[in-house]
Amino acid sequence: MKFTNLIVYALGSLVICIVGCQRGSGDLVAISSDAVPVEVENWGTVVVADKADKWGTDDYVLNAATITGDTLTLNVSYSGGCKRHDFTLVVAAAFMESLPVQLSVTLAHDANDDTCEAFPTEDYHFALGAIKTLYQKAYGQGAGTIVLRLEDAPDGHIIYEWTM
Repeated sequence: MKFTNLIVYALGSLVICIVGCQRGSGDLVAISSDAVPVEVENWGTVVVADKADKWGTDDYVLNAATITGDTLTLNVSYSGGCKRHDFTLVVAAAFMESLPVQLSVTLAHDANDDTCEAFPTEDYHFALGAIKTLYQKAYGQGAGTIVLRLEDAPDGHIIYEWTM
């Protein structure tokens, strides 16, 4: 009898631990019971590829695009709201020769079959270090400028510049 109670207690504790510890990428995190919850920032993935459809073809609206340092921030709106949405910045492998050089980039959106009808607007951030490395391998170290041809950007492009 005592052994059975021990097993039931252990399994119950395990279930509580598993359920209580699961969190999605968009969950709120509280520091203490008196603290205001802080939303976790959305970081997208950057990949070098010829086609973006592998990473998602779901609709979105690109409201704004800005670069601060080596981080691209895209403000996007999309239909959904019940599941995590994945945004991937798909970067072409080759630069278009011009002055400054240009690079085609596409934003891929995977809604993960989210059928909810809310229309959230969020900022997604993308680390541009891989793009800078591609540029420096092709054109040398030092300062650089790349015109990122972002398909749905308000001006059709955004300038990525850095100094050494």
